[in-house]
Amino acid sequence: MALNRWKPAALACLLAVSAWGAQGQSVAASAAAPRVLADTVYDGASEALFWGDWDELERLYAAARQDLQRAEEGGLASCRFGHGIWRTYAGEAVAYREAVAANTQAWARRRPESPLAHAVHLQALVELAWYHRGGGFANTVSDQRFADFKAKLNDALAYAKAHGDVMGRDNFYIRPLLTLLRGMGVGLRQQLEIARKGLRQHATDDCVYLAALPSLLPKWGGDPDVLERWVRESMKGLPEKEALRRYVRLYNAATEGDYEQSLFEGTAARWPLMRDGLRAILEESPKSRYWQNRLAYFACMVKDRETAVPALEAVGTAVDAAAWGPTGQRNHQSCKRWALQG
Repeated sequence: MALNRWKPAALACLLAVSAWGAQGQSVAASAAAPRVLADTVYDGASEALFWGDWDELERLYAAARQDLQRAEEGGLASCRFGHGIWRTYAGEAVAYREAVAANTQAWARRRPESPLAHAVHLQALVELAWYHRGGGFANTVSDQRFADFKAKLNDALAYAKAHGDVMGRDNFYIRPLLTLLRGMGVGLRQQLEIARKGLRQHATDDCVYLAALPSLLPKWGGDPDVLERWVRESMKGLPEKEALRRYVRLYNAATEGDYEQSLFEGTAARWPLMRDGLRAILEESPKSRYWQNRLAYFACMVKDRETAVPALEAVGTAVDAAAWGPTGQRNHQSCKRWALQG
C-alpha cells in the first residue's frame, strides 16, 4: 500500500521551508572551544532531552555550532549533538514519544524564536509518525498503521509550514524534514534541492550531506550513480585530505545503512580512495579504535593483504566489534585467519 500523492502546493511549502534555512548556522572555528566537546556532546544532548533541560540543550548546541574540532571517532560536535537527540528515542514506547512531542511543543511555545526548539519538536513529530508505521517493508504494514502514519506525517508537515521561517534559520531542521519527505514519498530531486539550499552558505556541513544520504540508498529508491554524484559533489572545494575524509565518511555511512560487505561490488566506491581517506582520518584521529578497526575491515573486504596485516596489528586486542559489520566478531576472526595465510 502506498501513500497518496501529495499536492504540489504542499511540496512547494516544504521547499520554501528550506529557503528559510542557510541563514543562521555559523560554524566558525573557535580556538577556545575544548576538543572534548565533540566527544561528550552526544551523551549530553541525549540526557538533556530526556530530562527536558531546554537551557542545557540550547547551551550545548550553541557551543557545538562553533566547534569545528572533531571527536575521536571523527564526527563534528554539531552532528554528534544531533545523533544524541535521535538516540533518545531508541527502544522507547509510544507513551514516551508522545510525552517528548508534548514537552518539546511546550518548549517551542515558550521560546518561539528558537530554531532549535522548533526543529527538535519537528523531529519528535516525525519520530512519532515512524513509530506508528514501524520499520518493516510496506507489505507488512497494516492499513490502520499506514493511516496513523499518514496522519502523524500531516501533523509534522503542518508544523513545518507554520514555523519554517524560524526553524529555517539554522540547518538542524534538515534531517527531520528529509525524514518527513521520505515518508511522504517525495522524490529524490526535491529532497536534494532542500539539502543543497541548506548547504549554500555552509558547504562544508557534514551533517547535511549525511542527512541526505539515506534517500540515496536502494531501500529508498536510490542507486549507485546518484550516490556517487552526491559523494563527489560533497568533496568539491575541499583540501585533498579533507575531501578524502568526506569520501570515506559518506561511503562508510552507505555501508552501515545498506551495502555492508557489498560496498565495492554494489557502488562506485573505489578502494584506493577509501584506503587513503581512512589513513587521512587516522592522521586526524590517531586514537580512534573505530577507524583503526574500520581500515582493517575494509582492507579485508577487498583482499588487500598489504594494508590489512599492519591494520590488524595496529588493532591488536582493541577490537571494536561494531566496526566489523553485523557479525562483527566473526568478521574480525575471518579477517585474521585470511591475513595470516599470506
